[in-house]
Amino acid sequence: MSVSAVVVTYNSEKHISKCLTALADEIAAVGGEIILFDNNSTDATLRIVESTFPDVKISSSIKNIGFASACNKAANLAVGKYLLFANPDMVIDKGALGILLKAINSLPEAGAVTARMRFPDGRFQPTCRQFPNYRNIMFSRGSILKKGESSTGQYTLDDSEKTVEVPAASATCLLMDKDFFQKIGGFDKRFFMFMEDTDLCQSISQAGKKVYFVPDAGAEHYWGEGATASEIRRKWYHHISVWKYFLKHYPNGFSLFVLPLALLFNFLLTILTGRKKDR
Repeated sequence: MSVSAVVVTYNSEKHISKCLTALADEIAAVGGEIILFDNNSTDATLRIVESTFPDVKISSSIKNIGFASACNKAANLAVGKYLLFANPDMVIDKGALGILLKAINSLPEAGAVTARMRFPDGRFQPTCRQFPNYRNIMFSRGSILKKGESSTGQYTLDDSEKTVEVPAASATCLLMDKDFFQKIGGFDKRFFMFMEDTDLCQSISQAGKKVYFVPDAGAEHYWGEGATASEIRRKWYHHISVWKYFLKHYPNGFSLFVLPLALLFNFLLTILTGRKKDR
């Protein structure tokens, strides 16, 4: 088989049918399988998949083990040469998987390739970024200072009309060789949710490979609608994962003592300002 598409779900009933319908067409065109790992959904996700997509391989957990661990377990079941990590709120374009396969095979240094994401209204959705450091993390999408982002402190990367190398990309629609994925250790399971993809891209870079953004391959992404976690919970997981990332890659006193206080302040302020906007 050519591609094993990995989809991790957790209360993902809202978009899972659209996701799997488009994904099944792409897999049929190139050969492969779809593996769905469910993190103990309590909604109709599994019922929808079982009744509508009989060819999808389903594995599940008795508890929510997080995105990284679920992807690793699904990858262990895969028989394809390549792994396509696909979010349950992502609807891949016709022909996009073939384009990604062509790209990863034509770029000798490619460790992973990612498609161009767009919002449902057609706008470009940025999913590529620089590796976090003490300067640019202050202007990331989760920061209260994100509107002050400049070219010297840029974290999120802009759109491109041609295939370009990027430091890191989201695992929303990410294709890579299965053997290479397992060789570098897969996703780090200490990241329950968020930053696991950026950390994976660090591992790709450390292994001497590169990540490429391929704009000719596209997909529609309903950002944040892949699970029913509350906005506050998602923000909390994101802040915790940023701290874990810095502890792993910058193990020093700043990461251990100063950064958690700054992240806690940012978390509380984003929650407070968000509530004020809602009033």
